[in-house]
Amino acid sequence: MRLRNLRSFRFASLSVRMTLILFLVSEAALAQELPKTTAESSNYRETSRYAEVMEFVSAIQRADPEIRVETFAMTNEGRALPLVIAGPPGIVDPRTAHTSGLPIVFIMANIHAGEVEGKEAALMLLRDLVSSSRKMRDDMVVLIAPIYNADGNEKISSEHRKTQNGPPEGVGVRENAQGLDLNRDYMKLESPEARGLIANVLNRWDPLLTVDLHTTNGSFHGYALTYAPMLNPNASSGLIDFEHDTLLPQIREQMRSKHRKETYYYGNFANQLMPEKGWYTFDSRPRFGNNYVGLRNRFTILSEAYSYIDFRARVEVTYQFLHEILNAVEKHGKKMMKLAARADRAALRKQGVRFEIKPWKDAEILWEKCVAADSEAAGPENQGETPHHVRRTGQIVLVKMTDYGIFAAKEKDDAPYAFLINGDAKNAAANLLTHGIVLEKLKRDTDLEVDQFEIKGAKAEEHAFQGHHEMTLNGKWKSRKVTLPAGTYLVRMNQPLARLAFYLLDPRSDDGLFDWNFFDSSVEGEVAPVRRIMKPVALDATIVSER
Repeated sequence: MRLRNLRSFRFASLSVRMTLILFLVSEAALAQELPKTTAESSNYRETSRYAEVMEFVSAIQRADPEIRVETFAMTNEGRALPLVIAGPPGIVDPRTAHTSGLPIVFIMANIHAGEVEGKEAALMLLRDLVSSSRKMRDDMVVLIAPIYNADGNEKISSEHRKTQNGPPEGVGVRENAQGLDLNRDYMKLESPEARGLIANVLNRWDPLLTVDLHTTNGSFHGYALTYAPMLNPNASSGLIDFEHDTLLPQIREQMRSKHRKETYYYGNFANQLMPEKGWYTFDSRPRFGNNYVGLRNRFTILSEAYSYIDFRARVEVTYQFLHEILNAVEKHGKKMMKLAARADRAALRKQGVRFEIKPWKDAEILWEKCVAADSEAAGPENQGETPHHVRRTGQIVLVKMTDYGIFAAKEKDDAPYAFLINGDAKNAAANLLTHGIVLEKLKRDTDLEVDQFEIKGAKAEEHAFQGHHEMTLNGKWKSRKVTLPAGTYLVRMNQPLARLAFYLLDPRSDDGLFDWNFFDSSVEGEVAPVRRIMKPVALDATIVSER
């Protein structure tokens, strides 16, 4: 009997050992099959071209039958933009993703094709999600768009971003094939890339968290990577507070304790030679992706690798940052989903229309000590983002200063029950529909008491930006009884995207459709072509479904 038990024990032990050996062999075989990025295979001398990214994605699909890929946009030059879907078995589309009840994380890279670290790091993370980090896909769905500005990526030259430390074989350009900065196109949606991103990713998949990967080109500091949440205070305070108080502090601590990398909120010194003058973040307007996503009631993280460390180090810190973001979502995803759902249901009251930067807190920030390179170094041209006329010392010191990291509304407007738009404003209606905003049409002529915006001043910017002379309107709302014709567009504010709809439609908004010249032909009159209803009223209207 004892001999039989001993034989059984030996057989079981052998079986366990064989299973372990087979597992290790299969893991080793998988590791051999999985591709390397162009950065890795070139010893970080090169970055991936479009065809190499697509081949990398195909190799990942061949290694894991559960990986799905869809096209979310076509570029001006005819390149299909891939969205890679990595989740548990059975996640094949937005319906199955949302039915799973799992948080959805969207990672996008290469919106500026000279800032290529995110592209390489996102591909490396994708490889992990079919190998060493496969179990993470049991707890979330990860979407990856590794090469958003594919057309700009193909214009690789060593003459681009020359102050950036590698890769030596060059990088692409900031703009897409239209000459547009895609990170200024979130509101006006003039590029096929932005229209596809909004319609086919943010609307269809509705990710809980969007991560946007960039590289700095500003001040000299001591952080391997800086980051930003949504900066527009019209976003839900619940989301803003959770990012500031919980999500980003945890990620920062993990980057320090696990990877020995210092990270901090994105900013630049007001003066590189006099850091005590303050650390300033960038811009609150939703033309920038992180602010736009915040107005959609979803979490967002902007990542900025430090351009003055070498290419390998920038890829590495971005890759580590991505892993820590996913670890944080694994821990806090359920709470984040509840906060986002609460923001969708929240009623709007007053909303900001114009904003100003404000002191957030006193902080000790890592400054790279610099000295004046010539007599002009301390002059006005040294203010702002790019540190000209300075000589670096390599000495990193902590300096106490004010962190100007938040914004506040300097002008506000009441949120109405609904906005009304003239029926001939087809371009504005198409823009709203692409954003995913619910739009209706009045079915019959309707007598209503409305607020009309009486224009007291309209000023177009002298210099064009992204092909536009941005428009600033001033005036006052005044109540009138009017007859609205059938076909007038109706945008009610009791919908999840009300914050975004308000920002697009209020005539005084600093980044809305009036600002971007959608209504220029109508602002020459005394009344703006957008009206508002302040109190709920029963209306005979039909939801618009056509694009």
